[in-house]
Amino acid sequence: MATREDTSPAHEARKPTDADRFVGQRLRQGRRELGLTQEALATLLGVTFQQIQKYEAGHSRMSAGRLLEIAVALGKPIGWFYEPFEIAPNADGGRGHDLQAHDLKRDARRLVEEIGDIPSLQAAVRVLEALALNPR
Repeated sequence: MATREDTSPAHEARKPTDADRFVGQRLRQGRRELGLTQEALATLLGVTFQQIQKYEAGHSRMSAGRLLEIAVALGKPIGWFYEPFEIAPNADGGRGHDLQAHDLKRDARRLVEEIGDIPSLQAAVRVLEALALNPR
């Protein structure tokens, strides 16, 4: 008996996206930063380690509630799971471009704040000044 694949809009909406894969990578990074195994994190969340594997590989989508539980378990703010996820500009370069520029400026401020020594800060300022004088 032949079967057909379900290609309905509802089925398509459940498929993992690039964003799901990106959040999964961030989940893996956060778990590793804490030195947790997949099994240890799974125990904290009350799921199987196989489910953690699926989240990290981007094969399973996480609900907002599950992402909140993961964020709490890893001690990370929700936004951390999406940084620095880039938003592709719209065809007209509109709002998507503005959001991407906003995110990049935020990332640049954060990185400058992390520089601790004066010579490196001076070098960063010189690079930024050169870029500001030479816009593309």
